[in-house]
Amino acid sequence: MNITDLLSITGSVLFALSGGTAIIFALFKWLGGVWAARILETERLTGAREQELLVRRRNVYTKLSISLRVFLSAATRNNTDDQKRFLEAYDEAALWAPDDVMNPIGHLLDLIKANSAARGSVSENELQIAYSSSITAMRKDCGFPDSKFNYRFVSF
Repeated sequence: MNITDLLSITGSVLFALSGGTAIIFALFKWLGGVWAARILETERLTGAREQELLVRRRNVYTKLSISLRVFLSAATRNNTDDQKRFLEAYDEAALWAPDDVMNPIGHLLDLIKANSAARGSVSENELQIAYSSSITAMRKDCGFPDSKFNYRFVSF
């Protein structure tokens, strides 16, 4: 075995190893691309779902906050159309709103029920605070988690 044969064998081994390395590198690159595409698609779908949920909640909260006004005045409390709109919005919110929103609304409804059973048993201030807390909870869930907004009652 001379030096030429040794160099030829060494070259063949190195060529075979580098070819194998190139094949392995190409396979890893392809596999990494497949994984990256799957991860990207999963993230895209998650973002789309979250966006759809936020839009749905905002629509529900708009209906609910407007229909909650039925409890602000005795004149509107007896309007069956307003009552129907509230019940529809409340049922829709019960499906889509988280507990952090529904619990303050439930508290407000409990106070209204107690006040209806025994007029004057719940102060107007307590009702207003519960109403304001319900609006604030909806606002926080719609993208303003650090909201310091204080709902003010307006009368004409």
